[in-house]
Order: sequence, then C-alpha cells, then structure tokens
Amino acid sequence: MGTDDADSEKKYRPFIRQCFLTASVALNIVGHGSVIGFSAVLIPSLRRSESHIQATPSEESWIASVIGFALITGNFIITPLMDTLGRKKSHLLTILPNMVGWFMLILVNNVAGLIAARFLQGIAMGMLGPLGSIIIGEMTDPKNRGAFLTSVSLSLTIGVMFSHSLGTYFSWQQTALILSFITFTSLILIIFNPESPSWLIAKGRYKEGEEIFFWLRGRNAAQEAELESMISAHRMTRKSSFTDKSLSLGSRAKRLCSYLGKTAVKPEFYKPIIIMFAMYTMFQFAGINVISSYTMDIIHQVVGPDANAKFLMVALDVERLVCNVVAVFLMKSMRRRTLLFSSSAICVLSYVGKAAYVYAKQNQLITYDSHWIPITLIALYMFSLTVGISSIPFAISGEIFALEYRGLGGGISVWALSLNFFVAVKCFPVLNGLIGLPLTYLLYACIVVLCLIILYFMLPETKDRTLQDIEDSFRGVSRTDRRCIEPLNGKPVSEMRRCSSHILY
Repeated sequence: MGTDDADSEKKYRPFIRQCFLTASVALNIVGHGSVIGFSAVLIPSLRRSESHIQATPSEESWIASVIGFALITGNFIITPLMDTLGRKKSHLLTILPNMVGWFMLILVNNVAGLIAARFLQGIAMGMLGPLGSIIIGEMTDPKNRGAFLTSVSLSLTIGVMFSHSLGTYFSWQQTALILSFITFTSLILIIFNPESPSWLIAKGRYKEGEEIFFWLRGRNAAQEAELESMISAHRMTRKSSFTDKSLSLGSRAKRLCSYLGKTAVKPEFYKPIIIMFAMYTMFQFAGINVISSYTMDIIHQVVGPDANAKFLMVALDVERLVCNVVAVFLMKSMRRRTLLFSSSAICVLSYVGKAAYVYAKQNQLITYDSHWIPITLIALYMFSLTVGISSIPFAISGEIFALEYRGLGGGISVWALSLNFFVAVKCFPVLNGLIGLPLTYLLYACIVVLCLIILYFMLPETKDRTLQDIEDSFRGVSRTDRRCIEPLNGKPVSEMRRCSSHILY
C-alpha cells in the first residue's frame, strides 16, 4: 500500500503543478474581470446627487469603454516582451498597471482621473490577454489543456461577479480597495512559477526546457515524444538564423523585412490570425462585456424600470459562474467546434428574441406581459455566452499559433479583441439612443453570424491534439507526413530527417 500511495502521489504531482500554474494566471484574470464589472458599480454611483464626482452620459461611456482602447496599447507592449523577456517576467509586468489603476481610482476626484485609472487597467488587460492563454497552453497537458484554458473565462466571470457583489454593499472606493488585493495575491503566486519550457526551447536552452517540461508534465513515452517533436521543429527553424549573427545592422534590418514579408504569407501564421480576429470580434459583439458594463441599464430597459436591477445583476453573475463551471466539463467532453456553433446559435436566437420582445413591448403589441419572459430571455442569452462563446476563444488562442509566431501572432490577433471591446461597449449606448435597443441587438446579431460563417470554413478541431500537431495541420503537414520525417526505428527525430522529407539536413 505504501508503494502504491507513493506512485499515486507521483502520478498526480504534475497535475497539481499545472493547477498551481493555472491558478496564478486565473487569479490575475479575476482581477481583470473585476475591472470589467467595476463600471457597472461606478457609473450608477456617479449618477447619485451626493457623489463628489459627476459625469455626463458621454463621459460614462468613456469610463466603461476606455479599457478596450487601452487594450491595444497593452497588446503592443506585450508582443515583443513575451518573446524577449520570457513568459514569467512578462506576466509579472502585467501586475503593475492594474495595481496603480486601483489606487488611482481610490484617490482621484475628477472624471479625467477615473478615465486615466481605467486606461492603465486596460493596458494591464491588454498585456495579459494573449499572454495568459499562451502560458496555460504551453505548460499544460493536452488532455487537460481545454479545461485549464476554460479557467480564463471562468476567472473573468468570478471577477465580474465579485465586483458586482461588493458594489451592492460597499462604496465604489471601498470596492476598489478590496479588489486590489486580488491582483496583489496573484503577484505572490506568479513569483513561484517556472518559466515556460516552450520559450526556453525557442531560445535554444534545451536542457532547462526539458527539465521544466518533465517537472510540469511528468515523464512517459507520450511526453518524451511531444518534447522531442517540439525540439526537432525548433532546431530546423533555428538553423536558418545562425547566419544572421555575422551580418551588419542594415543587413539584419533587410532580413527582418524579408522575414516578415515571407511570414505574412505562411498559412501557419495568417490562418490562426484570421480565425482569432473572427472569434474575438464575435466574442465582443455577442455582448459579454456590454452586459457586464451596462447590466443595470439593460435590465431596466428589457425587464422594466420597476425591476430589482441589483438583485438580477448578481443573479446573472451567479448563473454565469455556474455555466462557466459547466463549460469546464463540456470542454473535456465536447468538440470545440460543436460547442462553439451550438452556443452561438442560441446567442443569436436570444438576441432576436430580446429584440422582438422589446419592440413588441414598446409598440403595445403584447397582450400578456410578465417579468419572467424577459428574465428568461436574458438568462438564456447569458447561458449561451458563458458555456461556449466566452470560453472557446481563450482556449483556441492558446492552441492554434505556431511556436515560432506564438508571441507575434497572439499579440496581433488580440488587437481585434481590444478594438472590438472599445467599439462594442462605446457604441452600445449611442446606438441604443439613435436606433433603439431592438435594432441594436439585431445589428450585433448580424455581426456574430458573419463571424460564424468565417469560422465554419476556417476553424480546425483542436480538442486532444498536441500543439505541434495543430501547427503541422496549418502548414499542410499531415500525420503521415510527420511520420515520414522520423527515423526507421520509430524514435523521434532530434535533427536529421529521412530522405522522404521535403527538407534535407
């Protein structure tokens, strides 16, 4: 029994290490979810007559949406840093802007200060956007990777719910102070994390990468094969860069421009970016951040002015949390494409249903009305957002980028997330005032449908596939082709390829 217990403990130790690693990323994301939900607490508080800061409707929309604009800045900052400094140091740097933002929110006494604080927090979110999924995707086992990556959307949900819940009992300044401790706690966890083995291998530090890889994943035939495949693929790419070291600065610049030009037409580079552009656009116009930022306003407009908006806001957050937990299990059992398209179909139908209900209500076309009708529509809408639309993009973003372009591709693709965050949140109250809520919902639903059409033809299935296998599929390299580059004895190749390969070394 003693030996069996020791073997069992040794078996589960890598899983526990992956859980700790994921927890450090997830807790940081909880802090960012709190930032998103904080506008639903802050804006109604500023409307009160006793508030020492007064904001116009335009300023309110800027307070809610400036995060999306700042995300772009964060994306620009993190894209080179994650490849030069490494995943761990870059992760640590995401803490600073968020912490400064929380303390600014507590101390400032004007709208400009509030917007500046939110802008800093948006920068932190933009930095963590591509980085968080990459860290989890690179450092967890393919069998559990989908569930771990789903923790990204789950953590955002917890952050939004925590922010909304605190806002019902505390002032917005007290809420900001409490929420700052979440970010500080994540800082402590990050300090004890190792560096990504994929990044170490990309830098030619194979020994360190191997040690951390087996420390995180355990050691068996499957893990050894995955590591050897990763090292082999990188060595082939690395060979072509050795000649650059003796070139002048001008020659290197020309080579860089040539490299970027050639990279832009490689399917393993541009296809994942197109996929993530469509997915992030769909994610934002599905309205997850719109409803998080304007929860009480939407409830009052859809359900009615006499609705208990604060209670319903927290109830929706609880539903979102439960559905996110369900999504973790669905990611383990269902194919990514099936979950994405089924949940998106429900989202579109919910949009149409809410638009039809509000239109009928505004034009006195409803003979029987009850609060349960709009509440059910909103609950169904939240279900569709949470179980698929908000979980799949973050899972996919950690899986589909080739190792060589993971930092660059991830950073570029998150521009779509950032820009559409700003556009969707900023334009919602404007469109609502100009064309009304029904047409606004229908417009957002059309954008979701357009993105789904693109994804239907381009998105591959990634469930239970290694990152190298997914990378090869974009290159057009099948598993049969991959076997052709292995030695005749069946062992993974580290440098040499067989003559049946397209490239000879």
